[in-house]
Amino acid sequence: MTIPTGGLGLDPRARVPVRFRCYPLACGLLVAAALGCGRAAPPPEEKAPPATVKWEAPAQAALEEWTELIGTTVPVPDRVARVTAPVEGRVLSVFGVPGSSPITEGQRVEKGTPLVQLDPTVVQAALAKSEAVLEVLREEEHQAQYAVQLAQSEVERLRQLKVEEDQQPPGSRRTLVSPVDQYKAGVALKDAQSKLKAAIGKVVAGEKERDSLREQVKLHTLTAPIAGTVGRALVVRGQTLAVGTPVTEVIDLAESIDVVCYVPPSLVGRLKVGQPARSGGFDPDPAAPQAAEAEGQVVYIADQGEAETGNFVVKVRLSNADAHLRANRVLRVRVLTKPGKECLSLRESAVQEDEETPTVVIVTDVKAGTNTEGKQETTGVARRLKAVLGVRDRTLHQVEIVALEDPEKDPAKRWKGDPKDALFVVEGGQGLQTGDAVKLETEAD
Repeated sequence: MTIPTGGLGLDPRARVPVRFRCYPLACGLLVAAALGCGRAAPPPEEKAPPATVKWEAPAQAALEEWTELIGTTVPVPDRVARVTAPVEGRVLSVFGVPGSSPITEGQRVEKGTPLVQLDPTVVQAALAKSEAVLEVLREEEHQAQYAVQLAQSEVERLRQLKVEEDQQPPGSRRTLVSPVDQYKAGVALKDAQSKLKAAIGKVVAGEKERDSLREQVKLHTLTAPIAGTVGRALVVRGQTLAVGTPVTEVIDLAESIDVVCYVPPSLVGRLKVGQPARSGGFDPDPAAPQAAEAEGQVVYIADQGEAETGNFVVKVRLSNADAHLRANRVLRVRVLTKPGKECLSLRESAVQEDEETPTVVIVTDVKAGTNTEGKQETTGVARRLKAVLGVRDRTLHQVEIVALEDPEKDPAKRWKGDPKDALFVVEGGQGLQTGDAVKLETEAD
């Protein structure tokens, strides 16, 4: 069979065998194959450089477990007093009374120091009237005493006459005292004595009323209930106060201060009254010494949780002589929940707790050699293991390593070393997985 070749620029009458029509396609494939054989092979995939980390061996140390609590500082219950108006009155002077030295806000005062003076004019007038009435009652008491003396003398006179009458001879006896006179004299004496008791009672009542008015006068002078620092004034001169109106506060933080913490039920079981505590606060007081750290103990653990949150109120009382902590500020405190014991420990930074089970990264196959730049370096292979932790020491920032567990499913490949001989990554371990290459960070790095 032949085909015309006119389309190829040949004589249209020429005939070409059909078996030659595939030659151009075959030639193209041969050329492409030749060109492909001459192209260079793709370069091999480059290995990631080893991660730079720091590792170290665990150490034997005595660790203490300190449980951290966050709370608010408040004065000790018996070292804070709120001064309020016990009676209604108009303010005459604030922070000082006439005749005494003036007081400023923030000044330390002793117990009984006058702070605010209310106008006592009405009570003083009532007191003057009461004292005048008392003088009248005392005179009435004197009159009653005179009446009793007079009645007693009359009774005594009649008694003497009765004795003389009885001593007369029987034949010549005459009546000197009638029974009626004796009866009248006795009744008069009892009446005088009763009036004397009434007069004495009136005097006592008058004295009680006078003393009451004197106490009311004292109530118009508002004094410091305790020794401490005076807070800001809440009233001004000329203001009329109702009973119970707050005037100021007196707070004593010189010796001790309480930290009120709201502790969840999962944590309150570790706490006991009397456990040592220590402040480790943030937001330090600029007036306090840099190294000042308050010491104290747990003084109160609530038996009933708060209705809104279910948390339990825990009070930690700290010595404030050196720390100079202020009230109503947030403070972090540490409570010693487990005393110190010797154990295998490592830095807290070596433990990663972003998962349910804490993990650590150890370094195996440690080798020392020279890198491509001619520098000495120590390399190894990372292996991530699950860690069983014990005591945490928040002061030393150390944690006890009880055991290590390898999550490798193949028993033959599982790590079987001893934790005390392992090298733990303490810096740069985030993101490392088993099999990753690592190198030890040096000072030059």
